[in-house]
Amino acid sequence: MSVRRSSVVLAGIGIVLIVLGVLVRFVVVPVATKLPGNTSLGITYSGQATLLNSSALQSGDTKNVIATNVPTAVDRRVKVTSIHGDTAIVSDDLTIHAGSQTLTSDHTYALDRTTLEGVTPPPGISVEPSVGALSSAFPIGPQPNDSYRFYDSTTRDIVPISYAGHAARDGRSVNVYRIASAGPVRDPGLLKLLPPSLPKKLIASLAPVLPTAVRAKITPATLAALPSPVPLGYTGTTNIVAYVDSQTGVPVDETVSQQVVVNVTAGSQTLSLIPVFALDFRVTPASVTYLANKAKSTGELLTLMKLIIPVALVVIGVMLLVIAILRRHKPAAVPAAARDHGDAPQPQSSGLDASPPN
Repeated sequence: MSVRRSSVVLAGIGIVLIVLGVLVRFVVVPVATKLPGNTSLGITYSGQATLLNSSALQSGDTKNVIATNVPTAVDRRVKVTSIHGDTAIVSDDLTIHAGSQTLTSDHTYALDRTTLEGVTPPPGISVEPSVGALSSAFPIGPQPNDSYRFYDSTTRDIVPISYAGHAARDGRSVNVYRIASAGPVRDPGLLKLLPPSLPKKLIASLAPVLPTAVRAKITPATLAALPSPVPLGYTGTTNIVAYVDSQTGVPVDETVSQQVVVNVTAGSQTLSLIPVFALDFRVTPASVTYLANKAKSTGELLTLMKLIIPVALVVIGVMLLVIAILRRHKPAAVPAAARDHGDAPQPQSSGLDASPPN
């Protein structure tokens, strides 16, 4: 028996749809979910700051050397500035509005467009040394474990990221990650804001604002051991709690605590004096809502691309194949000779239809 032409067409369309579904899921989706070249994400934080008043320090005005509990707003902009194949050059810039002061903290990274980990930049492009670590964002579908590492721009160290469980933010399911880093300050931009040294007499004049334990160590012998001017060193600590959307990797909420302490070396001992720069801030409620909505819309698109479209294509393709198989054969044809000579089988007549005999 011959095969119907329509069955061949249906089978062909079914196979094409199945192949197309597989291609969408395993070829199109990985390409489409890479970090886009037009990425520009704005986040607003609010909190408090502790700031060094350099002019008061230089003049010996110890009462106004440190400004504490200064209301602070932080505007953050994460933006892709260029694309080089699978590498994206990303700027991560902070503008800090603390009281009457405006400070900037700008950073540039080369990121893998899929994992969002730091990579070696293309020739001629200068970025921070974040290779192998996250710096600005988490990837799509972040893993609920301790597998990630974080690049701390203050110390320029790479530290572990600890998974701290599951939570919810503004209707979104989030993974909670904790980051802690401490070490010498190596951020050139931050070091420019801090004095590299001080006259010895100013160290003594700072005694009234020093913690009691530190003040007890500033003895005449300690001061005598200090050079003039006194070189200053700085230690930075950073603590971050990130609430990351478990489907899309969008950072829906975040708390950040950063502190910089000034140190002096006297003989064989190093004295940590006072915090000269500190920030404690978190994402504003308005930004949490904005980020949660962004995660929701991105998540719906991901579900459409990764699940609904591929499954629909495969299911329709299989159904067409089944239909093609079930109706693949043409019905048996009546021979032409039999039709012409009346040899074709005739329907039987019942006795009730017979004509009466003559």
